[in-house]
Amino acid sequence: MKLIVKIYLFLFLFSCKNGFDNTYDGSQVIEVKNQIDSNIVKIINPYKINLDKEMNKIISYTTSDLEKGKPEGKLGNFICDLSLIKAEGKADICVFNNGGLRDIVSKGNITISDIFQVMPFENELVIIELDEKEYYTLLKYITDRGGEPFSGTEIIKENDTILSNFNNYNKIRVLTSDYLANGGDNMDFFIGKNQNKLGIKLRDAIIEYCEHKDTLKINLDNRLVFKNE
Repeated sequence: MKLIVKIYLFLFLFSCKNGFDNTYDGSQVIEVKNQIDSNIVKIINPYKINLDKEMNKIISYTTSDLEKGKPEGKLGNFICDLSLIKAEGKADICVFNNGGLRDIVSKGNITISDIFQVMPFENELVIIELDEKEYYTLLKYITDRGGEPFSGTEIIKENDTILSNFNNYNKIRVLTSDYLANGGDNMDFFIGKNQNKLGIKLRDAIIEYCEHKDTLKINLDNRLVFKNE
């Protein structure tokens, strides 16, 4: 799969049909006109056909549109739940961010290309340990933003109190991406923490899960509830 992805991205550079490339140098857009070398096209085309076939491979089916949302969304629930399963008991909860989900998965057949559109980044799954205070900061982060994708617990915010299944734990193991673990999207409470890397990219985890699930039936389950607000 890694080789296929690299070749696929390489071929993308030759996929423009308009005969020119736009390059931004920081101050202006420069139009560079060029002719496509027919010999290169002949070399690349057989590989492109095979790669397109691979990217359009159907790997599962969803009974409804999978979209991100607040306080929760089917897409976020789906990705967090499967990631926590992938961690095989090494993590207590899973947290991602809506900003990292770049597309929806429409009702019907799911292809590898669909997953690439949702998750175009090379983010890797990691586990970080938080203490009780740091964990509460994470809960506050999620609720202050009106919801972000998470799994493994229910969260209830009522007035100034935030409750979850792990409030009284000394250590909480949080599964997330290396991007967020390094403080991405203002998740400063992760910065400087030891990262236990699982050795798998989030996108690959999604694809592998779909390949083993003929049909996806994803529901909203009120895992984040705001009371008296």
